[in-house]
Amino acid sequence: MSLKLFRPASAFLLAGILSLSALAQKSTENSSSWAFDSIHIPRSGGDAEAQKPIVVAVIDDAFRLSHQDLKDFIHQNPRELAGNQLDDEGNNYVDDVYGWDISDYDPDVSPPEGQSRVYYHGTYVASLICRVATLYYGKEASRSIRILPVKVLSDRASRTYIRDGYKGIRYAMENGADIICLAWSGGNPGPEDLELLQKAYEKGILIIASAGNFNEEKVQFPAADPSVIAVAGIDRDFRKEENSSYGMQVDLAAPAQDVKGAHPEKDNAYVVDQGTSAAAALVAGSAAILLSENPGLSPGEIKAALLNASEPFKPEISTYGGKLGAGVLQVEKALDYLAFPASRDKHYSPLRPKGSIHISASSRKPFWQISPAGAYQGFYLTAEVSGIRRPDKHSLHIEVSDTTWNAYPLSQIPPQLFVPSPSLKVRLDGAAWRKKEEFRLSYQGKTIDSTRIYCRDTQYLNLESGEIDDGSGEQNYSNSCSCRWIISVPAGKRIKFTFERMDTQANTDFVYLVDGKTAIPENIFAMFSGRKLPPIVFSRTNEVLIWFVTDPDTTGQGWQLRYESVE
Repeated sequence: MSLKLFRPASAFLLAGILSLSALAQKSTENSSSWAFDSIHIPRSGGDAEAQKPIVVAVIDDAFRLSHQDLKDFIHQNPRELAGNQLDDEGNNYVDDVYGWDISDYDPDVSPPEGQSRVYYHGTYVASLICRVATLYYGKEASRSIRILPVKVLSDRASRTYIRDGYKGIRYAMENGADIICLAWSGGNPGPEDLELLQKAYEKGILIIASAGNFNEEKVQFPAADPSVIAVAGIDRDFRKEENSSYGMQVDLAAPAQDVKGAHPEKDNAYVVDQGTSAAAALVAGSAAILLSENPGLSPGEIKAALLNASEPFKPEISTYGGKLGAGVLQVEKALDYLAFPASRDKHYSPLRPKGSIHISASSRKPFWQISPAGAYQGFYLTAEVSGIRRPDKHSLHIEVSDTTWNAYPLSQIPPQLFVPSPSLKVRLDGAAWRKKEEFRLSYQGKTIDSTRIYCRDTQYLNLESGEIDDGSGEQNYSNSCSCRWIISVPAGKRIKFTFERMDTQANTDFVYLVDGKTAIPENIFAMFSGRKLPPIVFSRTNEVLIWFVTDPDTTGQGWQLRYESVE
């Protein structure tokens, strides 16, 4: 575990930012097409027809519109005339022909001069969406899918934290976006921000977002919102990418390691990067293909296809069972799922912890088993009945350990159920299904959150002295935990820390001490692991964040410290 896991939670952070030194070390010589190959995009699988293209809005830092991978894909506002300094369409944005810079309120979405090594993220993310489209549609891909660039980082920003992200979402909603890609995470959205996400969903706009690069069991907003598809990252071995966040709210996983994309340094420059930014972009590009091939699909229908056609995780990664979504993105299977509704049964897998079961006249399965790997408190079930003339003639049976747990006539089934079992079986009995009659049962496993066994949320301490420990008492601390304490003492004072016990997995499970309330790398003044008792340390400020982070493997007896304010 290294410092790169730290991401500030008080502002939005681009989900795959590299430092300049790391960027310099990256080489396209080490890149491969593994990320695109692993999600199985049919090569030249569709015909790019001269229909209304699907518009994917990328809300990000900046864009090099002239890059060879982007230039043909940029969405052009047909109602705006370039360069006449007029708001031709009356939307309060002058000359927004090729997107808009929300933060600087002008039509220039390019990186500020000389800053392309810092403002590279939007170009990178957009290029991955374009690459997915090109692999499927070939040279004519730009006829079917377009990119709406929305810049939400000021040219004068001192840090690459996205602060105007939700303003960018509003612009995309009002200016023709069908899909919105948010390759950033963090922050605390207000009620108006959350309402905006819901309005986009109700308007038929699909939003896809990065789960975050915090390596903790907590999905960051905006991905944490139920209306958004939350995407986690996997590595080449189809395991959780080192820094990817995870949790029950994740919907889907996609490649997030060594993914090659465009860089704004030149029109033919590239970078190999990692992070859930890449994963979100791959899902956004894939969703655009699904929508292009099936115009009029709702966000819920696209999500169902992506989840129900995903590749389930193997049992050996049960540590993250139910916390990396339904499975790994699979484009060809998702297209097949939508193209052949009568044969959707073949895509069903009992190993998925999240998805839906569709039962209709074409269904052939006698029952559906739900038994994914991992630790579950139970499963939430949500029923949806469509077009059934006599729902009282059909009944849903739920079995646990081959014993009927409950049975409901479809006319009396509750809108949501919770079955307190780590596995279950469902079946429908009753009359034969008529044409157009359909029953859908969505399900999601309720996982056991290891981060909350010995700590819950952030603890705020305002006393001038006290003791803090990992919370496990005489037990070993838990795997994959993320515990936070924020200490505040009077202004003008500092804080002295004296450790009394230290037993953590060396060089893996760390106690970080950070000046301030957020985990910003430059504010870390101490980090300790192992069994050696740390030295006495002092903060530089009157507020300190203590963050204890562990991995999925070995644990120890934990730690304890005393703190006191000093002049």
